[in-house]
Amino acid sequence: MDKAIIYYSCLSHRLDIELACRRQLLKAGLPIVAVSLNKPIDFGDVRIVVEGVRSPEMMHRQVLTGLEASKADIVYLCESDVLYHPSHFDFTPARDDTFYYQTNLWKVRYPDGHAVWTDDLQQVSGCCAYRELLTKFYRLRLAEIVRDGFNRHYEPGPKTGYDKVENWQAEWPNVDIRHEQTITRSKWSQDEYRNKKYAKGWQESDSVPGWGVTEGRLLELLAANE
Repeated sequence: MDKAIIYYSCLSHRLDIELACRRQLLKAGLPIVAVSLNKPIDFGDVRIVVEGVRSPEMMHRQVLTGLEASKADIVYLCESDVLYHPSHFDFTPARDDTFYYQTNLWKVRYPDGHAVWTDDLQQVSGCCAYRELLTKFYRLRLAEIVRDGFNRHYEPGPKTGYDKVENWQAEWPNVDIRHEQTITRSKWSQDEYRNKKYAKGWQESDSVPGWGVTEGRLLELLAANE
């Protein structure tokens, strides 16, 4: 079965973050469909530009555009401010009716490199599934957002009307770089969670397994990834 990456970017992130994440993504060795907002980018095997204003609706539209352009059986949804470890792409979904989330993930604060972990963190940036399932979901979800507005829920799963969801963990974690342009709010204390169940497993660290020390050297890590 063929695999591919759907990469989407609003092009509003810091360039050092975005370029480092693109270089890291190339290490996966998979075809990349890149969907950028308003401007072309020199990245990806298939390159698509969509016009519009950065928003949750536009993010869904970009993902759907990439899915419809891909021919692969299985796709990984990849964001422009996440460093993906190559082991992330070793996973193959067991079922074609289930969304899978890679939950071996640390959030690392830009620029100081402070790292935070929570258990079972399901994010779109860690989603892998069969392309036909994702395409069907995003067509319905985008129509719903256009009709009713966005309800703050991004991930395919129970909160967006689909119950078949499973987690997996890659051998090594991904690094979600949290910076001032992220579309979702970052949390750096357990007190910031209204629902404490989402803070389960809370850990803070100055390093990330497989990546080394991040505290005080995140900029160095980004620069070294060239």
